Amino acid sequence: MIRDVTSRTNPSLKLAASLLSTSGCRKAGKYIIEGPRFIGDLVGTADIDFAVLSETASDNSSSTAGLLSEAGVAVLRVPEKLFTTIASTGHSQGLAAVRSIPTFPADMVFDGRTVLILDGVGDPGNAGTAVRSAAAFDCGGVVFLRGSAYPWSPKVSRSSAGLNSVIPVIMAESLEELASSFPDYLFLEAAADGDDIGTHEIESPVALVIGSEAAGVKEGTRRFTGGKVSIPMVPGVESLNAGVSASILLYCLFRMKL
Repeated sequence: MIRDVTSRTNPSLKLAASLLSTSGCRKAGKYIIEGPRFIGDLVGTADIDFAVLSETASDNSSSTAGLLSEAGVAVLRVPEKLFTTIASTGHSQGLAAVRSIPTFPADMVFDGRTVLILDGVGDPGNAGTAVRSAAAFDCGGVVFLRGSAYPWSPKVSRSSAGLNSVIPVIMAESLEELASSFPDYLFLEAAADGDDIGTHEIESPVALVIGSEAAGVKEGTRRFTGGKVSIPMVPGVESLNAGVSASILLYCLFRMKL
């Protein structure tokens, strides 16, 4: 059922607006997804608390809202002025959805496939790109260590093309516990002085650790890695950003398994 709402004091709208901030997401245990393509991929496959539809939404958004309603999801239709209070971008297509932040045990992430670990990757665009690539190259999941962007912020969701709602994502304080809990994994640091990824012999599951573009992997994290890998580049290019580096290295690891 699609219900018209015109008051900005509506509890659901107030909740949705609070999810534009990391603190709001943490407090509510929920996050917001925007756009008919991302939301449409979740219809029938994931729990959605409710959706908000602008009166001036695109036809695609209106169609997706209809599918949500048919699936039993409450849809609130609001004036455009109200919708802007919950939209994280000025170019929204007029549809947003709220769902609970998914939780996964670490062993579901470390399932024998490659795992991506982000260590201090604070830029949400880079973090989201890395999550998107992890999903594309069949990773078991993504771990966000302390100091990284918040995995379910609107910017990370947008940059990941909504795939942070699909691939298992967890947060962890440090690498120490993970390295101890999953000794079968080879924890590899991405570093400019590492071995060429194309020549590195890998015989066990890999957990690839990507650090920030400015500082790289933290010293406290590095103590628990078992080697370094790099991307061969022409002289004069200092580094790639974290999202691009993660994408290339994950692709190389994916190809090694084929």
